[in-house]
Amino acid sequence: MSSISEFLLWLGVIFPLVFSAGPGNILCAICGASNGFGKSVPFILGLNIIYTLYALIMGFGMASINLEYPQFFRLLQIAGVMYIAWLGIKFFSKKGMNKTGTVEQLTFMDGVISQALNVKGMTIVLTMYSQFLDADKSLYTEVFTLSFALLMINLFTHFTWAYGGAWMASVFASDRAIRIQNKVFGSMLLAVAFWLFYQAFIGRQ
Repeated sequence: MSSISEFLLWLGVIFPLVFSAGPGNILCAICGASNGFGKSVPFILGLNIIYTLYALIMGFGMASINLEYPQFFRLLQIAGVMYIAWLGIKFFSKKGMNKTGTVEQLTFMDGVISQALNVKGMTIVLTMYSQFLDADKSLYTEVFTLSFALLMINLFTHFTWAYGGAWMASVFASDRAIRIQNKVFGSMLLAVAFWLFYQAFIGRQ
């Protein structure tokens, strides 16, 4: 991400995926509502340590694959665009959210385990690298930059959900709020998917 336009494009893809209601975010909201913001911090740190490790490991692995098999990386780009578009369509079809009961105080290890088993988080990392890893630039610079940017937006997201606590949970638990959020995020993802497809496969011709 060497320019503001690249950063905004990255943000347009990653922010809806990271900030939308998922298992980690819901747990942060419940944790903040039940235990307070301060006691939520260890859980959030556990989540993000695993998320960042995944980002670094997948980033270096995907860069190596790109150098050896550029056509495979091209296929990943196509898969990434399709996945983003599919998520956008899926957001429109969501109608509501299942509410769970309160939980005991979540710990650092709870964050590690829950994130290690979070398929959504791994998919977001793979999608990010398939679309935004630039093989013409330094491998270490690209991977560490993208991983750090992802860490920052994850910390912002998790702290926001935890700090919002009961208010955030109650707002996003209503069907009307869910429908509005899904339409906004769905529209963003579909627009970005079209733009990425254009940039990768039409604009270069």
